[in-house]
Amino acid sequence: MTGPVHFEAEPGARPDARPLEVPKPALVMAAALIVVVFLLCISARVFGFGAFAERQSVVLAERQLTFTDESNGGIRVVDATTQALAASLPPGTNGFLRGALRALTRGRSSAGIGQTVPFRLVRYADGRLVLIDPATKRSVTVTSFGSTQIEAFDRLLRPMANSTAATP
Repeated sequence: MTGPVHFEAEPGARPDARPLEVPKPALVMAAALIVVVFLLCISARVFGFGAFAERQSVVLAERQLTFTDESNGGIRVVDATTQALAASLPPGTNGFLRGALRALTRGRSSAGIGQTVPFRLVRYADGRLVLIDPATKRSVTVTSFGSTQIEAFDRLLRPMANSTAATP
């Protein structure tokens, strides 16, 4: 009663069937399509069109700011035009602002650019709030990171009413 197990072929199966082969012209066309897509993505990034294009909008408010580290770990923010104190950020606060500045200043130092050129903080009519480094042409669109970050940077656009520290 025990013997070799024999399975019957599936209904409609051919005993001489070969594995499925993809025609060579189809593979060539698929490879060409992939290359074209990569070239379009790279050219969009390099030439600034499509999703990578910067939207043109009217500037509602702009302020040129310099950021310097204080001895206690805080950050002193100065309006570069008037040399007035824009904010004094205590140590341990404003983590996102510190991170954005760190990224932008890292770009400056790797390009061999000093800290003499002030950053631009710009509010556009379309709602965007952007921190721009004119020295390296890099920027951080703050509005992409939520209301808390927008509020922290938005405070820097307004002149201080008094000399108290701004703490977001």
